[in-house]
Amino acid sequence: MITFSVPASTTNLGPGFDCLGMALGAANRIGVEPAGSAVDEAPSAQAPGLSAMAGAVRDACAARWGVALPRLRIRVTGDVPIARGMGSSSTILLGCAAACQRLAGRRFDKQELMPIAATLEGHPDNVAAACLGGFTVVASVAGGLRCQRFDIPGELVAVLAIPPFEVKTSEARAILPGAFSRADGVAALQRTALITAALALGRPQELAGLFDDAWHERYRAELNPGLREAREAAAAAGAIGTILSGSGSTVLSFALKANAEVVRVAVAESYRRRGVAVEMRTLPFDNRGLTEV
Repeated sequence: MITFSVPASTTNLGPGFDCLGMALGAANRIGVEPAGSAVDEAPSAQAPGLSAMAGAVRDACAARWGVALPRLRIRVTGDVPIARGMGSSSTILLGCAAACQRLAGRRFDKQELMPIAATLEGHPDNVAAACLGGFTVVASVAGGLRCQRFDIPGELVAVLAIPPFEVKTSEARAILPGAFSRADGVAALQRTALITAALALGRPQELAGLFDDAWHERYRAELNPGLREAREAAAAAGAIGTILSGSGSTVLSFALKANAEVVRVAVAESYRRRGVAVEMRTLPFDNRGLTEV
């Protein structure tokens, strides 16, 4: 069985809608092998509907490379929760695409995998971060995807509150308006540029004040109750900033290692007061990305 480890990812980072992403220190292992007469999926509690995803990736790879690929058997293990804004579907798409690359006899090339997985995902931000690791800035331009990648400083960690309810990306996108104001557009551009500069320069302290009031989070707060209270609690505890991870339901606070436990306790308490039992994780960021294991 061909197996790849693919990290979870957090995206948008507040204002950087569909372009900013960071790989997280949690991962799924995607194991793929040729199947018999039909696309098959091995037992997995992590991801239902694997057959359809594996088949879509195989067909996309075969068409793009002009090769015949076998039907696939896939197994998913790991600790990336489904529909929590941590890029679980991207881990599966990338792992399958990387296995297809191997089965097609092609050299391992992450750049070749990104457009295949991003097209199937429908947006490139999770895919870019999970594939390359680190902090990524990605955009669709003439000729395909263009991405820049930077290492994430080791002193920056993610404090995650993972609620017991799901938020599906399709629902979170459907709730957004078709247009927004010029003021919102300007604010998003300014903050996205400053976030990119701070992370590219390795200065996490300069991220403070750049994550609040992202335009899409105003609407998505309806699907993510507890965001405001968690953000206020994290800020009072000294967090650098707090975001919806992707479209939610996970709420992620950026913190320095030295202060992460104080932030974790404060955010957990904000949910406890609302009667919501959240799973709390403190994770490093991942600078490796997709790797074969």
